Amino acid sequence: MDNTELLDNYSRMLSSKGNTRTIYLHYAKDFLDFADGKLDRETVSKYIEHLRRKNKYSDGTINFAFRVVRTLFNRNKLDWSFTHGEAPQIREDNVNAPALDPDVIIEMIEAVKADGEPDERAFLAISTTYGTRKVEMVGLRPEDVNLKDRTIHITTAKHGRERTHLIPEEIAEQLGSYNFETKATDFHLFALWHRLEYRIGLNHTDQVNWHSVRRILNTLLLDSLPETVVMSFLRWKQRTSSHMPFRYSAQRVVGRDGVSTKVVGAAKDVDSKVFEVHPFLSFWV
Repeated sequence: MDNTELLDNYSRMLSSKGNTRTIYLHYAKDFLDFADGKLDRETVSKYIEHLRRKNKYSDGTINFAFRVVRTLFNRNKLDWSFTHGEAPQIREDNVNAPALDPDVIIEMIEAVKADGEPDERAFLAISTTYGTRKVEMVGLRPEDVNLKDRTIHITTAKHGRERTHLIPEEIAEQLGSYNFETKATDFHLFALWHRLEYRIGLNHTDQVNWHSVRRILNTLLLDSLPETVVMSFLRWKQRTSSHMPFRYSAQRVVGRDGVSTKVVGAAKDVDSKVFEVHPFLSFWV
């Protein structure tokens, strides 16, 4: 089978839709392009090392890519010689990777407000407001950012709960400065982070990146809000919320044109509570 057939077989069996589906297909295609027809254990190992060394992906992203490749093999009935214990592990030092000092984040905000490029302003505003993972920002499509209705739809490939958020007035101008028709790539956001560090003269520290903003936002919000509110806002998977009323509550509302039109119910309530105590929003004004 050629790559097109392998990818089609994988695609047909995906249950995910929208941005999440696109992300799964991205990693499957990326592996097939890298493998160049050599679909064996050695090539998978080299691909994982390629992601770690060249792309400098986090352990969590590497583990996710590995699982995509495993499913690609299984659904095409290819020999998969890795055992369960041989999956790339999230190392303890990565689990405890550092958060970024709030004062440094505020310094970045002030710097890009004064003289930042449109992509710096838009993605830093999204990151500092919603604590987005890099993969969530890569997955943003033009129709996901609806400035007219003040909504932004964020999906996640790590089993969290995708949902539509309110766009607070404080960051509307920053999001409006960027053309989301220009799709951000992994490399673009990797380079953009280093541009932000350079802009304020911050020496790079290993494991400090977009996720470090998410970590500190999570930490600061827990000082003021219940864990369930923070989990919902940051799109964590809520393992204990298995009853149907919670699982069935609307996360995205569409109108005649098929795009998000409003945030309703618990999602709206959560966003409102978070914005009242948000540690960074006021610095975007």
